[in-house]
Formats: sequence, structure tokens, C-alpha cells
Amino acid sequence: MARFSYEESDNYGAPKSNYFNLKDDGDTARIRFLLNNLNDLLGVSVHEVQVGDRRMDVECLRAYNEPVEKCPLCADGYKVNAKLFIPVYDEASKESKIWTRGKTFFNKMSSLCARYNPLVSTVFEVERIGKKGDTSTTYETYNVSTDNARVEDFPEVSAEGTAFQVKTANELNYYLDTGMFPEKNSNQVATGTRQAGNTQAVERRAAQREMPVRRRPSYNEEDNF
Repeated sequence: MARFSYEESDNYGAPKSNYFNLKDDGDTARIRFLLNNLNDLLGVSVHEVQVGDRRMDVECLRAYNEPVEKCPLCADGYKVNAKLFIPVYDEASKESKIWTRGKTFFNKMSSLCARYNPLVSTVFEVERIGKKGDTSTTYETYNVSTDNARVEDFPEVSAEGTAFQVKTANELNYYLDTGMFPEKNSNQVATGTRQAGNTQAVERRAAQREMPVRRRPSYNEEDNF
């Protein structure tokens, strides 16, 4: 599993359901971060894959200090992206949403958590500084009000299964062979190989299929700039 804390973030690369985003320069919104402190926020190392006409993020199966063979997508050369999936409460729509940010946003979150504790008890106005697609876009946060609200007071929202998908090694091998993932509750097994794959990649994936399926605890695209 490739989740990482603030202290570990430097070890990872740069950077629909209910997504939160500010689309263009000057857009603002009032939100709460559904976190008590920085320990509640984890980054997720993901690979972007294409399934038909849809792009999706899939969690990487290895930590930064583990061999690439632990994750079939890493072994096949897929780029790793480090992202934060931040739960927020949108004061206007009265909905809990996920805000996807790059790992450098950890610094902003660290600063806010140092000043406001618990973080969820403060409403912020967030303003986007930068036009759509501008890679130098930043976000300013302004303290609006503080109360005694708790995380438990707001609807729960999870990024897992919506903003990013969690797959087993067998499922990732199936994707590499077919360009799609097995249907849920099916017994589909990858039998073919991609025509474009080279012999070494095929042999590597075949060896990985002998590995036990990863077990994980029950834990539950927006504008990337």
C-alpha cells in the first residue's frame, strides 16, 4: 500500500462523485477541512491508467523503498504520481467533498494545522490564484470564523473507490494484459498478453501472478493545478 505521511512526502514524486475544485483565477469558496490535525491527512501514491475513454487513478502497491516488482504498474514503467485527497465540507452546497491536490500542498496544510487546532473548527475562504491549466496556480486561505465543530458533525466522504481505485496485483496484471479491469464479483483471469508488450514484461507479469493477492485493511479528475 502506498500511503504516506507529511514526514515521508519527500520520498515520493512531484506531483466525480463529489469533487471540490475552483476552476479559474479568482474563484472562491468557503470550506472546512474535515481533519483534526496533520496526522489525519495521508498522501496516496497513484498511477494514472486509461480504461476505454476514461482516465482513472489507481493506488500504487509499493512504498518508495520497496522493489518495483511489488507493483505490476511500476514494473511495467507507469509513472507514479503523489497526491493528496483532502476531505472538505463545502459550506455553500452543504456537502462533503474530496479536493485533490499535489503533494506540495502538504506545506500549506502543515501551516494551517499549526495555527488552527482542531482544523475542522475553522471555516476558510479559499481563493484560486491562477488561470485554468496554469501550473503555477496557488491557493490563498482566509480565516472566516471558528466554532466548536467536530469532524463527526459532517457527512463522511471517502476518496477510496471514487477519486482513486484500489486494485490487487492480480487485477493490475489483468489490466496490463487486457486494458480493462475484471468485473466485480467475477472470476476472470488474465489469459492473454498485450501485443505491444515485450517478452521480458510478459515474463515478469507471469511471475507476479504467482504472488499472493495483497491484503489491505478496510479503509476507505479534477483540475490538477
